Amino acid sequence: IHKLPLIIAIILMVLESMVSLSIPWFAGRFSESILQGEVIYNLSYLQIALMWFLLFLFQAFLRFTSNYRISFIGAEMLTKFSCRLYDHIQLLPLKYFDNNKKGEVLALLSNDVAIVSYFFSAIIISLIPSCLIILGTLVLMFNISNVIALIIVMMVPAFFIILKILGRSIKPLTENIVQQQANAVALASENFGVIKLVKAFARENTESDKFKINAHEIQALRKKQLKIQSLLSPVIQLLVSSGVLLIVVIGSRYYQSGELSVPDLITLLMYGMLFARPMSGLANLYGQVQQALGASSRINKVFAMSPEPIDLSSREIVNVQGQIIFEQVCFAYQPNKILLNNVSFEIAPKETVVILGANGIGKTTLLHLLMRFVDPTSGNVFLDKANLNSLNLSSLRRNIGFVSQDIALCNGSILDNISYGYPRASIEEIEVAATEAGAADFINALELGYDTCVGENGVLLSGGQRQRISLARALLAKPSILLLDEPTSMIDKEGKAEFQDKLKQLFINQTVLIVTHDKALTSLADRAFSIENGVLIEYKVNN
Repeated sequence: IHKLPLIIAIILMVLESMVSLSIPWFAGRFSESILQGEVIYNLSYLQIALMWFLLFLFQAFLRFTSNYRISFIGAEMLTKFSCRLYDHIQLLPLKYFDNNKKGEVLALLSNDVAIVSYFFSAIIISLIPSCLIILGTLVLMFNISNVIALIIVMMVPAFFIILKILGRSIKPLTENIVQQQANAVALASENFGVIKLVKAFARENTESDKFKINAHEIQALRKKQLKIQSLLSPVIQLLVSSGVLLIVVIGSRYYQSGELSVPDLITLLMYGMLFARPMSGLANLYGQVQQALGASSRINKVFAMSPEPIDLSSREIVNVQGQIIFEQVCFAYQPNKILLNNVSFEIAPKETVVILGANGIGKTTLLHLLMRFVDPTSGNVFLDKANLNSLNLSSLRRNIGFVSQDIALCNGSILDNISYGYPRASIEEIEVAATEAGAADFINALELGYDTCVGENGVLLSGGQRQRISLARALLAKPSILLLDEPTSMIDKEGKAEFQDKLKQLFINQTVLIVTHDKALTSLADRAFSIENGVLIEYKVNN
């Protein structure tokens, strides 16, 4: 946040507080002028009334300007805070995204960030004028009557005791509400992401019931929270009003004894009411503090997580030859459950290797280790005899073309998706990549060609079309190493032979590692292996 706009906003709020403190004084002088029929400070009562009105106008202007500036600072804080959180989340390892629902992450970026930003920009800053008014009214009241001011001061401890008693249960309620709201977003995000599955099994009513149950749980928690918050304000107001009434009673006694004039009594009453405004506001502040604490604790947990090691000082990769070495690599997603056990093999530059195995045996994990989506539990992985841990992460990934089995496409055109990793590519380069991947024929057959929208995650295309676009995207960057995860899993039998011929032509100038359960792809390989019980075994290739 820029310091100057914040300082200006605080100055405006302080000025508005000073104007508020001067209004009761004008009220007292106005009443004195009316009751005594005298000119006060060479001002008639009409002139005092006019100045009083001008103060109201000035107060309104200051409040509008300060509120606008504070709101804008809050919007700026929300923007910067959400961008910072988004950047941090992007850099977290894949394990974080595997262990957390997408909706919970979205709730962090929307609901939690908004709560914390509003609290710091609007609530905390507004404490400055509130405290100024409380101190100012006390000083000015002591100047008029020590006894009455002392009575008001004695009410402050009672105020905080009531606040503490009633607000004790707000924090756990607020934390539960924030968590349930995140669950609601996560549930909706998950269901809309698999809407075909929901419709295919006619699960609309079931999923609707799950969402309603969560919504009603939030409603029940909010009911409890609102009941406490709604009780705080009237209790504090009752306390303050009782104090004002006590001031009236005592002030009347002082007036009857001649120790206090009517103008002073009016001024005291107005200061008492002015004192009540920030004190009542502090009652609502307690609930907002607890809500902000609940949201900030969730955000702090994310910031406490270590991002991927993107060290700009680490070695940049240049002139990649494509040699890959796995040296006694072990890996386990869960303790005491080894997936890969002392895997060692070497792939020569421009060599094509196929690794076979059933689902869940660790084939994809080998590719993830090369991409450094995960790191070995023990052992080392080398690229051109350099340990992957010593290489710049972005530089490493730029030199590897990765075609995942879980194909991810953005909600844009085919052109946008092919050029995703290389946005400055020319249309000619994109067309060449599409041709190499066997995607050009079906793209040209579409009415809008490369401008055809693919829908969210490519929902408007077939599985085979999505797979070819994913391959074209990888080929466009001309990577030294190509990693293919089940490259023919979504292609029909008729198209497989043609697709394999395309692949064979592509593999001349690159190091290629294919993981698959399709034994037919071994015809493309120089060597092949299979994974059995976490161990790599050489597989005979019949070319």
